[in-house]
Amino acid sequence: MKEFFQYFGLTQAEQRGFFVLVLLIGFVTLFPMMYSFIRENDIPESSIVYFSDENKENGKVKYAPVEELYATPSSTRTSEKRIIYFDFDPNALPVEDWKRLGFSEKQISVIKNYESKGGKFYIKEDVAKIYSISDQDYKRIEPYIKILKRERNRFEGLAAIGLKSDSSTSVIPLRIEINQADTSEFKRLKGIGSVLSARIVKYRNALGGFCCIAQIGEVYGITPALYEQLVDEIFLDSQVVKKIDINQTTKMDLAKHPYISNKEADLIVNYREQHGNYKGIDNLREIPVLNEDFFRKIEPYLQF
Repeated sequence: MKEFFQYFGLTQAEQRGFFVLVLLIGFVTLFPMMYSFIRENDIPESSIVYFSDENKENGKVKYAPVEELYATPSSTRTSEKRIIYFDFDPNALPVEDWKRLGFSEKQISVIKNYESKGGKFYIKEDVAKIYSISDQDYKRIEPYIKILKRERNRFEGLAAIGLKSDSSTSVIPLRIEINQADTSEFKRLKGIGSVLSARIVKYRNALGGFCCIAQIGEVYGITPALYEQLVDEIFLDSQVVKKIDINQTTKMDLAKHPYISNKEADLIVNYREQHGNYKGIDNLREIPVLNEDFFRKIEPYLQF
């Protein structure tokens, strides 16, 4: 070591500094291992719950940190003594009854908010769709859910007309009337979520209503495969379609319709101003630029 110091020409003070540096490096290197060893053998008494060992002849005890005992969600620690189970219909169920079933104020608030927006529970599985109701909560109340049979609303129709009836009970599939259904009704259809249901309603309102089932396939996001899946679950009432008064509507209002471009709106209004009011679809056909595809789509929406 002396030769080492002489080789580098270190003074006495520099040699002492070298030894201190070596000691610090050694301490920093060994400290994590020493600390870990100490912590493993230093579990606070207050954080341990003791249990008697099954093999009592050994005189040993088992222990576990308190945190491990309460690692499960708080919802699973609900006192079973406070929960009262009973058969119930979730539709318009009073707040107090939801509380009896063990639900919190926050969970009940979400349920009531859903109902206030027109939401209804038609089958048991609809209850599980409420985001504030966990899978565990749904499983414990599922046997007690008894949704009363009531007259189907305007959004549900019969299955297919002409089905032969027999002695066995037939299941009536879900049918949605697409000209009056709201977003919550559309979301009951398989494959339709919040985004698609909103697009359907927006497109329908822009059209003035659907004239035929095939028009729902024009909504962005509804693929041919999804359309084929939906076609048996929807029907429409074409009587509620809003008509366009072709002799009174302005260019701006005409151009708002999905089937009429700004240029076509200009042509229609300019021709009307030059030749007078339209008496029928044949008058529109006198405008050379408009083709048969345009007339096919727009005719159901025109009023003369």
